Amino acid sequence: MNSINHVALGTAILFFSGIGADVALAQEPPKPAARAPIPGQLAQDFTAGRVPRAEEIAAAEKDAAADPTNYEVVRRLGKGYFFQFFGGGNNASVPKAQATFDRVLELKKDDPETLAYYGALYAQIARRLDKADPAKQKADFDKSYELLTRAEKIAPRHGAVVSVTSASYLDLPESYGMAPHVIEQLEGMRKGMGPMFERFSHHGRQRLLLTLGRAYAATGQPEKARANFDEALAINQESTEANLLKTELAKLAPKP
Repeated sequence: MNSINHVALGTAILFFSGIGADVALAQEPPKPAARAPIPGQLAQDFTAGRVPRAEEIAAAEKDAAADPTNYEVVRRLGKGYFFQFFGGGNNASVPKAQATFDRVLELKKDDPETLAYYGALYAQIARRLDKADPAKQKADFDKSYELLTRAEKIAPRHGAVVSVTSASYLDLPESYGMAPHVIEQLEGMRKGMGPMFERFSHHGRQRLLLTLGRAYAATGQPEKARANFDEALAINQESTEANLLKTELAKLAPKP
């Protein structure tokens, strides 16, 4: 894995959460977009923490049909299909996501954000849909690993790439040995961000701490896992992430 410039990565994570958006937009000419940015979530194509609604997917499909060579517009649609499967359990969205991500990579070869989400998709396909076919499951986990590591190698300081890859690495079997890498990746990022971490969105902080806690649990460090889960729950007790955090806490051995 490439080494990570933690200060730059922290800045990137904040940027992708909407922190510093005014400065960033003042420095760069505005890019054409099919949809207005979500307040406080500059690079979020859909509202964080929930599955895109049917009308949002329909709008994304319309945008992609109207502007089929704009890789960002097409990628947004692919991510919408991904979230329908990942968060909504809609298996019919899997081939749609695959075809759409393939189209993005035709438009922009090795786009790292697309590679990251495509890798995450393959991890979920292997975990959810391949249980009855060990050979296919192994092939899809290998495909996930190849895509995720490729995305990270291309863009190791890209906030969205780091967020997606770190969480998805933990969805691979333990034999891939990625948990220590995730700990190094995310602890370094937190250190680089310093007090700026507290300005990160609730959703973003909870997701990061959930991933970090899972990585500690996977490496036999339950107390460090618990500390991260507890910190995340203190941020918000009612979010989708809060339910996931409580599930992870329940897996840990009781405090002595």
